[in-house]
Amino acid sequence: MQTKQDRVYYIICSAVLLVIEILIGSVFRNMHWLRDYGGDILVIPLIYCLVRIFVKILPRLMPFLMCCIGFLAETAQYFHLSDRLGFERGSLMSIIIGTSFSWIDILCYIAGMILIYLAVFIRRFQSTPKR
Repeated sequence: MQTKQDRVYYIICSAVLLVIEILIGSVFRNMHWLRDYGGDILVIPLIYCLVRIFVKILPRLMPFLMCCIGFLAETAQYFHLSDRLGFERGSLMSIIIGTSFSWIDILCYIAGMILIYLAVFIRRFQSTPKR
């Protein structure tokens, strides 16, 4: 059972990650390496935190499942789903789906998944009682 404290933790994490993503996309847009890689790495933990606000099913498998969502988005980009659905470039749906496939994005999603596993491990390690 997910406690209220867990939900609050994931709400705060989601908000912080969302603010960082927005800053990467707007304020730091000239730092191409940060926008290209940092945003893709952090999007998987952001999705994870948003889902964990409501769901605690399969917590050990969930980071991998969130990574698979990234893979699905990248697959949609490979097949130009945004264009096929008629979304104009720059529209909100076009930005959410994405427009260009990249193998580096796949690696960034894997890095984001690893980041989640590290954060979960550290949080669990910190919360275990010391003897």
